Parts: sequence; structure tokens; C-alpha cells
Amino acid sequence: MRFSIRLIGLVLGLAILLQLGPPPAAAAEAGRAYRQARQSYLHLLDSPKKQRYRDQWGRVIDRLLAVTERFPGSDEAPRALYLAGKAARGLYGVSRIKPDARRAIELFSRLPEEYRRSSLADDALIRAGEIETEVFGDKTAAWRLYRRAEVKFADGDMAALAAQRCRALDSYAPSDPAPRPAATPASAPAADLELTAVRFWSNPGYTRVVLDLNDRAGFTSNLLPGDAGKGTNPRLYVDISGAAPAAGLQDTTRVDDGLLKRIRTGRPAPNRTRVVLDLVSFSDYKVFPLNDPFRIVIDVAGDGAPVLKDNSPTLSSLPGQDDISRILGATPDEKPLKVRVPANQSDQGLRRVVVDAGHGGKDPGAIGPGGSLEKDVTLALARELGRRLEKELGCEVVLTRDGDVYLPLEERTAIANKVGADLFISVHANASPKGHAYGVETYYLNFSKNDKAVAVAARENGTSLKQVGDLELILLDLMANSKINESSRLAAEIQRSLVDGLDRHYRSIRDLGVRQGPFYVLLGATMPSVLVETAFISNPREEKRLRNPTFRARAAAAIVAGVRNYATALKMIAAQ
Repeated sequence: MRFSIRLIGLVLGLAILLQLGPPPAAAAEAGRAYRQARQSYLHLLDSPKKQRYRDQWGRVIDRLLAVTERFPGSDEAPRALYLAGKAARGLYGVSRIKPDARRAIELFSRLPEEYRRSSLADDALIRAGEIETEVFGDKTAAWRLYRRAEVKFADGDMAALAAQRCRALDSYAPSDPAPRPAATPASAPAADLELTAVRFWSNPGYTRVVLDLNDRAGFTSNLLPGDAGKGTNPRLYVDISGAAPAAGLQDTTRVDDGLLKRIRTGRPAPNRTRVVLDLVSFSDYKVFPLNDPFRIVIDVAGDGAPVLKDNSPTLSSLPGQDDISRILGATPDEKPLKVRVPANQSDQGLRRVVVDAGHGGKDPGAIGPGGSLEKDVTLALARELGRRLEKELGCEVVLTRDGDVYLPLEERTAIANKVGADLFISVHANASPKGHAYGVETYYLNFSKNDKAVAVAARENGTSLKQVGDLELILLDLMANSKINESSRLAAEIQRSLVDGLDRHYRSIRDLGVRQGPFYVLLGATMPSVLVETAFISNPREEKRLRNPTFRARAAAAIVAGVRNYATALKMIAAQ
């Protein structure tokens, strides 16, 4: 009897442990294993030569599946399984052997079975359904997968898309379909989902369009090539499931920037909104979502360099005063920013740098123990940095903001792309719940390597830690054209110069190193770009330094030295 009681106790204890999740040591080991497996996948994507060989794909898939098998209860397990499915799909794209595609379906189908609570479960079903349709032409099987995503994950972000695809394939439904969940009338979008605004930044070589919604939504995108014989231009469209245009939203927005003719909004079905981009020409495009608030970003690139407007003010026209007390007392101005576009451009050398002051307007950023706001110290530092870059390196400088205005994160890199910048530098003040934390660190866009980097990215993005993890999966489809190596080099030069330059004048300058992170503000930049955390505003000593004009001048001088070293090494400016 005692043995039975002890056995029951052991079983209950084990069940409690399983509910609590893996111990910290196991969680850390799972994280390391996942990062290593994911890195091998990224290396494969970066090497067209390796992609030709089946064994290279096999090793990556095996490494990802090993994470799921070794750490089945970890947060990394469903992510690894999802990436294994993507890798199997990638292998089919090279081999065109259907068993490879079948394996991808099997891996994607495992995810909702084994990890139903994962946010990737419904995404995996959508992926599997796409393969059934595109590779095998089995629309009934695809219908079953989409219906499963609709019924079993009715609260998920893919439910609207799954319902849309089910309706499109209803004629292929089996005779005993699962019941469809109750829905709102066809004349009204589910949950009052609305497309609230269409924003864009454009020039002849690059256009970014942002679709603002009042809640998360499923969406698909497609490109329709033009036909010169019929006189039709290419069109790119995005279908948003369950959404309706908000009252007052214009049906047509004229752009006429040489790349994009206009943006049209309509409703091809009662429960779907379509946004069409009528293109003149294009070379590449990307479509990806951002959260908090939810919006869909469309980047379209064309041939040719940016054509810049004349008679636009540059940094040199800004007021010379840099008194932070004046900035601290400024009244927030939420009016749309008029981008400063330099008048002239050359084809060689370091021509133009965009300096971005983090946060602003209704977004104060981190707040120091003495009441200092990150948005104020970053603006003062950005102005100082801009003046020194122009004076010492002879380049033109564009500030993303020159006052206390709010700018969405996606607008900042859009400005840099619009003006054809050679470098993008976003300046920030760090923060930590531990008031004694201090130091300097510089980031570039990539996957996070540790928990601290993830926490910084979440704070600067204004998102949750989970959403940072989801962003990493988005990055998998966006990394090919990014300037990762150049950004890493720029970050290293700036970090080294900042530490050396400040260490000459101040005690306790800690080198926190160069780090990688998935930052919204760097996403989509077409030039080397970095985010500089100059000091911890949450540390009383460093907060006082950030408020001091002398410290900011020295920090700016050090950043300029780092930019000089980077540009000289690449022969963007002459060595002195």
C-alpha cells in the first residue's frame, strides 16, 4: 500500500514538473541547440552551391528534428519542427522529387498534433495545404487541412485565411466535412476588422507601402506580371481576410513615382479586402507583417537610384543650439514629418547618412530615475552627431526627426531608403530593470543570440518577447538581400570607437560588445544599418552623463570616428 502511494506521488510529481516545463539548465541547452540548428539552416540558405546537394538539406533537417526529439517540452521544439518543414519544402524546390514534398507535409502536420498551443500550429496547416495544392494538385486534401486550421484554431491569426481558402475549395470538399464554426453574416467582416489607413513613402527606385489595421489579420499576396502585348503593367496585390475598408478610406491613391502608379483598395468578396499596387516596373518585392499595432508592410524595389528633389533643407539648416533643457521643455508635435532630402548626390564615396533619434512624441522611450526621457536625450545626441558628420566627414546628413514627433518604426528606414542613404544610424539610450546595469553596446539586424538581446529588441520594438521570436521567423524570408556583413562591420567600428573614446574621459565605461537582434527600426533598410545604445538611462550615473552636453559631444565624436574608420576601410572616404 505504501509503495502504491509513493508511486502515485512520483507520478503526480512528474506531471507537475512537466506542466512547469523544463528546468532552467535544460531550457538553456534547448535554446543553444535550436540556435545552432537554425544557424545551419541559414548557412544553407546563403549558399546556392550547398543547396544543390541532398545531404546538405538532410543534415539541416536532422539537426532541427533533433531539437524537437531531445527537448520535446521546450519552447524551441515547435519552432524547430516548423523550420524542418520549411527545409523539407526547400529541398523539394531543388530536387522536384515528390517524396520530399510529402515529407514537408508530414512535418508540418505533426506540429498541430504535438504542439497544439503553439502559435505556429495553424501556420503549419496552411503551409501543408499549399503544398497539397501546388505540388500534388490534391485540393480535397488541401481543403481538409484548411478546414482543420479554421475549426481547431478558430482563435488563431490564420483562421480568416483558412476560412477564405476553404470557401475557395468548397467544390472539392468531402461528403462529410467538419462543421464550420459560427461566423458573422457574409455582409459584415468578422470582429469588425478594418483596414484603417494606407501609407506610403516613394521614389523611383524604392517604395514602401504600409497597410494599417485595427487588429491582426490573415493575408496573402500575389504578383501578376504585365503583358506588353496587351498593354498591361505588372500588379502586386494583397488580400486581407475578414477585413473591410474603414469609412472614409480612399479607393484610389495616386503615387506616380516612376515605380508605382497608384494604390487601389476594393472588396472582391464580402469578407475580403484587396489592396492593389499598379506598378510601372519592379525588380523585387517583400511583404511582411509587424505588430503592436498590426500592419502589413510592402516593400517594392525597382531599377535605378533615387531621384532626389531640389531645394530641400538638410541638417545644416537646423538651429545651432543644442541645449537639452530646451528640448525637454518642448511641446510634442504629432504632425507628419516633412523628410529632409538633400539636393545633390554623387555616385562615389560616403555621400549621405541618415541619423535616427530613437522614440519621440507619444513614445517617450525609457525613463531615467531622475525623470529624463530617452526621446529627449536621443534627439539631442542625433543633432550633435549629424553636425559632426557633416563637418568632419563632409557628407550630407538627414535626420528622421528634428523635433519631438512620433514616427512609426517602419517609417524611419523608409526615409533612409527614400533618400538613398549610404548608412543608417539609430541612436538610443539603454534601460534595464537592474538600476546598476551600465555600458555601451551596438546592434545590427539579425537573429538574437541571447536573452538580453531579445529583451532589448522587445523594448525597442514595443512588443512582447514572444512577438520577437515570431519576428525571427519573418526574418528568414527577408535576409537574402540585407546588408548583414556590412552592418556587422559598421557596428564593430562604432562600438570600438565609442568605448575607446569615452574611456579616455570617464570611469566605468563597460564594453558590452556588438550584438545581433531583430529590431523593427532596422527591418527593410537597403544600406548598412546599426542601432547604438550609448548608455543606460536607467542608471543614475549614466543618466546624468546623457543629460550633459559634453558627454553627448564626446559620444558623437566617437561615433563619427567609427564611421570614418568603416568608410576609410571601404574607400568611401580618403584616408587622412
